[in-house]
Amino acid sequence: MKILPLLAVPALTYLLTACSAHPGSGHWQNSGIQNPDFINEFSRIEVHYEGHADIFDSVVEAADADEGSQAVRRCFWRGTDPLTIMMTCVKANNTDIEESYQLRVAEDRTKAELIMAEKVVGIFTREQRPEIEHSYKEILQPQ
Repeated sequence: MKILPLLAVPALTYLLTACSAHPGSGHWQNSGIQNPDFINEFSRIEVHYEGHADIFDSVVEAADADEGSQAVRRCFWRGTDPLTIMMTCVKANNTDIEESYQLRVAEDRTKAELIMAEKVVGIFTREQRPEIEHSYKEILQPQ
């Protein structure tokens, strides 16, 4: 009967590890780096913890500034390795067109490459969100 608690520790550790956020999740802003191969219209990517993501277009965001931003791609994602996610997306205005992207996060987790068909089509930087950083500080350093 004493072996059961010993087996519970590895099982609990596995479950807690499986529930941690992927480094690709978060809000990513276009870095502004210019390259003819890049899809420069993609202004930002929001990768949500729940397995879905939205890609926004700078032209559409400027036009919809008063009404709130609308994503131009709606995606589902899954982790393929510790620093890469695969996104299967459809265009918001034509859900018959499906596209596949990878978001490969750099080791320092501040930058990511957007890849389509083995080609880098954008470089993004993690958006710094003061309200989130503030809450992390409260959690890590209680007063």
